[in-house]
Amino acid sequence: MRKLSITLLLIGISFMTMEANNYSTDHKTSIYFKKWDDRQKSVFFLPIEATIEENNIEVQFFEKSNEPATFQVKDKNGNIVFQDVVIPDKLEIYKIDLDGFKAGSYELFYIEESIAFVGEFQIE
Repeated sequence: MRKLSITLLLIGISFMTMEANNYSTDHKTSIYFKKWDDRQKSVFFLPIEATIEENNIEVQFFEKSNEPATFQVKDKNGNIVFQDVVIPDKLEIYKIDLDGFKAGSYELFYIEESIAFVGEFQIE
């Protein structure tokens, strides 16, 4: 009987620990990109990863480039609400401040010389 009680106690503690881990304070939302205006179906390399953390979009580059790339954020009406030109560097995390953006749907564009990607995100 004692072994059963200890076993049930350990199982209960493990479930409580898993549930507490699900409610951790690290809240990141990924922005998933798709190739923009592409009529061909092919495998392609996505040069960035973008996540929303707190009030910023954080962009991690996966390659270094000497060519400039453009970031644009457009609202649901297609108006450009943010634009910047950067030289991608995989050692840095590029941040876009979302302070002042109203709640709603937005698109994040990443545009290089020969290719463009778009990802959708929400601000609540």
